[in-house]
Amino acid sequence: MRFSASIPLFLLLALSACQPPTAGREVEVPLRLYRWQGEGYLAEPIPGEPLKVRVYLYRQGREVAALLRPEGGEAGLEGTLALVLEGPGGERAAEAVREGKASFLQVRGKADRPACAFYLVSLSPDPWSEDLEVRLYHESGRVCEGGR
Repeated sequence: MRFSASIPLFLLLALSACQPPTAGREVEVPLRLYRWQGEGYLAEPIPGEPLKVRVYLYRQGREVAALLRPEGGEAGLEGTLALVLEGPGGERAAEAVREGKASFLQVRGKADRPACAFYLVSLSPDPWSEDLEVRLYHESGRVCEGGR
């Protein structure tokens, strides 16, 4: 009986700790074909399921967390995800890079307001292709608190 009463208490405590993001961005990234053309790559959209990229900042006091989550897209995506968390003066609070299969990436650090998260997503359904063409989802940008 005691165990069943502790579950609602645990859920109440967990839900009270959940806070909405202080900043966020959601974008759909089309699949593109990057083709080498002498001095650089030419990128053109091609048919394929778009990749949804979600980036959120969460804050509790001076603690800031940034979460990068790619979802959807073509099967078997691999590549690079990167996040850099900065404070208001551009000082680096935390950073993370992940190579390999697509999954979420998170960083945590201490920063005053407004903090920003710079992100990079570069994922391909053909990660081991050595052709002069590659299908790729590529997106980068920044998300800041208070519209900075």
